[in-house]
Amino acid sequence: RERGYTKVKDKRKISVPNLWNMVVSVLVVLFFLGVIIVYHTMLSSETRQKIIDRGKFIAFSAAQEVQSYLNIGINLTTLTCSTLDNMISEGKTSSDILDYLKNQSISAEKLAMGNSTGIYGLINGEYLDGKEWVPDSGFNPRERPWYIEAQIKRRQVAIVGPYLDAQTNTIMISFSKALSDHENVIAMDYSLNYLQFITERLTNRSETGVQIILDSQYQVIAHSDSSEVGKNYMSEQGTIGKALIDALSSSGDEIVSFRFGGANYVIYRLHLANDWLCLSVFEITSVLNQLRNMLIFTIVMSVLVVSVLSLILLYSNRKARLAREFNEKASLAAAASEAKSSFLSNMSHEIRTPINAVLGMNEMIQRESSEENVLEYSENIRTAGSTLLGLINDILDFSKIEAGKMEIIPVDYDLSSVINDLVNMIQTRADNKGLLLKLDFDENTPKMLNGDEVRIKQVVTNILTNAVKYTKEGSVTFRIAHERIPDDTESVFLDFSVSDTGIGIKPEDIKKLFSEFERIEEERNRNIEGTGLGMNITKRLLEMMGTSLKVESVYGQGSTFSFRLRQKVVKWEALGDYEVAYRASLSARKKYRAKFTAPEARVLVVDDTPMNLTVFRSLLKQTKIQIDTAGSGSEGLTLTREKKYDIVFLDHMMPDMDGIETLHRLRADEEGLNLHTPVVCLTANAISGAREKYLAEGFNDYLTKPIDAMKLEAMMMVYLPKEKQIVATGDAAAREEEPAAELPDWLLGIEEIDTASGQTHCGGGEGYLDMLKIYGEDAAANADRIEKFWRARDLSNTTIRVHALKSTSRAIGAESLGALAARLESAGNAGDEAALDAELGGLLARYRALGAALSPLYAPERESQGDLPLISDDGLAEAYESIREFSENLDAESAEYALNYLDGFRIPEGERDRVEKLRAAIRDFDWGRVREILS
Repeated sequence: RERGYTKVKDKRKISVPNLWNMVVSVLVVLFFLGVIIVYHTMLSSETRQKIIDRGKFIAFSAAQEVQSYLNIGINLTTLTCSTLDNMISEGKTSSDILDYLKNQSISAEKLAMGNSTGIYGLINGEYLDGKEWVPDSGFNPRERPWYIEAQIKRRQVAIVGPYLDAQTNTIMISFSKALSDHENVIAMDYSLNYLQFITERLTNRSETGVQIILDSQYQVIAHSDSSEVGKNYMSEQGTIGKALIDALSSSGDEIVSFRFGGANYVIYRLHLANDWLCLSVFEITSVLNQLRNMLIFTIVMSVLVVSVLSLILLYSNRKARLAREFNEKASLAAAASEAKSSFLSNMSHEIRTPINAVLGMNEMIQRESSEENVLEYSENIRTAGSTLLGLINDILDFSKIEAGKMEIIPVDYDLSSVINDLVNMIQTRADNKGLLLKLDFDENTPKMLNGDEVRIKQVVTNILTNAVKYTKEGSVTFRIAHERIPDDTESVFLDFSVSDTGIGIKPEDIKKLFSEFERIEEERNRNIEGTGLGMNITKRLLEMMGTSLKVESVYGQGSTFSFRLRQKVVKWEALGDYEVAYRASLSARKKYRAKFTAPEARVLVVDDTPMNLTVFRSLLKQTKIQIDTAGSGSEGLTLTREKKYDIVFLDHMMPDMDGIETLHRLRADEEGLNLHTPVVCLTANAISGAREKYLAEGFNDYLTKPIDAMKLEAMMMVYLPKEKQIVATGDAAAREEEPAAELPDWLLGIEEIDTASGQTHCGGGEGYLDMLKIYGEDAAANADRIEKFWRARDLSNTTIRVHALKSTSRAIGAESLGALAARLESAGNAGDEAALDAELGGLLARYRALGAALSPLYAPERESQGDLPLISDDGLAEAYESIREFSENLDAESAEYALNYLDGFRIPEGERDRVEKLRAAIRDFDWGRVREILS
């Protein structure tokens, strides 16, 4: 009986864990099934969104090309009207006008690539035709649609048609416009065959999908399938065209879905002039079916794999349990001693994976979402995630030390290189907080030493970073000295110390300084990030290198951290005066002259801040490079589709579409002219790891702002084709050096700016004056915009505008103003609204004051209008209307042309302010503000 009882007891001991394993296996299967289904749902949604985005991009491209094509006719008609008004007012004869129409018809045919059949019209009661067509005797121009529509539209260009031309068998439209007397009308016929070419070409590029252009009556103007041209989908029954029209009529959204013939379709529509529609239609059924089949296959394979693993687990469970019981008592002591280190190490490693996943998905949200509140939440996630990763790195180092896996590895190193890395690292952080970094290095210290330079930099970085974090104002002083060792002629003592004017440490808190996971005065320093591990790691690393950290502090006045380190000397070459060498390198920049010219080279610069574009042009002025500029990512992409560039420079932080997204779209266009063109990122962020980040995103290189002329030149020589570079000799460079522009005395007296620093950033005095002019001219309006964003509590746009102000202020030498803007940008990125409330008003007041102080550079140009003729009310109204039309088409060049036209007239007193506001808005590509001013 006793033996039987024992067998039953053993059987129960085995069956319980087996049953538990089965339950766990089932739960694992259910968990993975849930994950797979969720992933499939997300993937289906993402795939559908990608199809929509592709349709949106293609429709936008088609709409842009169609509108540009129509703009040729609109602009030609407008220009012809303006000229005829002048000829009529000057009393020109009908013969003179007819000759002009003949010449203009020839020009129109060339500009329209052969798609125009000439210009004609009713002038002074007489029908005149630039192609010398003679109508029938019963022909009455006033009864023609082109004349009637022009009378209705009056000051606007009317688009009449489309209609089928019987002679050429092509679909045509007419552009017509009444002259200033409203009786005379001119018109121009225009072929739409080119629109068919656009739709077919875009369809070939997109590989899938259909491109359609419809008029206001749903007649097909152009179609990827040319056999569909001319059909009216509204009058059809039971066709996909009719189903498409029904779907569009039932919804006012840009994106519309419908089903026809067992297939699902997605439409993306854009409105064109004259109530035309540009459509991209994609069939998505086959793509979704592939995802569904993949889901079924994944589920089957997952169940199969988990089942096999469960069987293996059941088999190995008994052996593992027996081995565990056998070694349990022996491992208890070792487990207790290693528990803390093992936990920290595992935690730091395991948390990295979900953190990286969170940050990766968050990056996708930032790229694909356009909702401001979602982007604000996403930015907070990014900031918090980056901080968390830094904390995990500290925990990992701590756990390595605890586990005895941290090693000191001596190597030969150059002390000047270590110092340079440390200074460059801390300089940016100090500048961002407006702190002065003082350097005090013993110039007789030997340069070439032997030791663990990585750990030395880690220790000093921790100390310097803490000094900056806990110092609100004043300075941080970094010192290095040395002392020879009498009994060891091959080694020296290096004395490192860091002093600050920060908050200081209470005497009773100094002993807490080196405790892991403990921070002193937690309540007071709650807004300062950190785990409390940094100084503990520093202390342990110094102990491993045979030294210790000393702390001296006066509460409320500052602290000094120091340590003495023994290092072997490889060579006794002296460090020299690092400060002088550093300042000399800065001074050398002022002597910049172009080492090469490249008049055949062409580059594109994309930046949403006009002044930054001016700076870039100034820096490359001597190189004679052809430079195109764009004020947004979308405008830059349009230029890259039209021209081949040798280098493209993209600003990182731009509204709507940032530099990274612009780069990805550029690289996605496999047939684009600039698919393989080198792309360089322009950014004001110079933090550690920035280069690696931008290279990982696909950039070839990056430049920090304010742009260093020497670095820019060196980069251009690397990426420009060698055959386009003409390297200047020393004598030639000296002969071509631009003489320094003399700065006015009043400018030198403005305390807010350092003119020497500004000329360095701008590549010379002339470029510097140009940039100061733009900076001062934009100051008041830009300050008003920032203030408006902040009143609306638009944190994202406020931060972006302050970021731009930081760059432009530093570029003109307003370092203090730039440092304050940098501090507020950091507050905006961290969501610290209290800091913005406290200091943004002061920043904008200084900004406006500086803009006013620079007024002598730009004010005189707006005052000398006395000798100009006064513009008529009708002339001014027509100019405003032209600018409005150009703004709706995002046509910056034409809008600026219309604005320059006004410079030839004296503007009425009450309208001057409006014209100046228009000038600033057009320069900033702010089309919404242009329309607001004109309303």
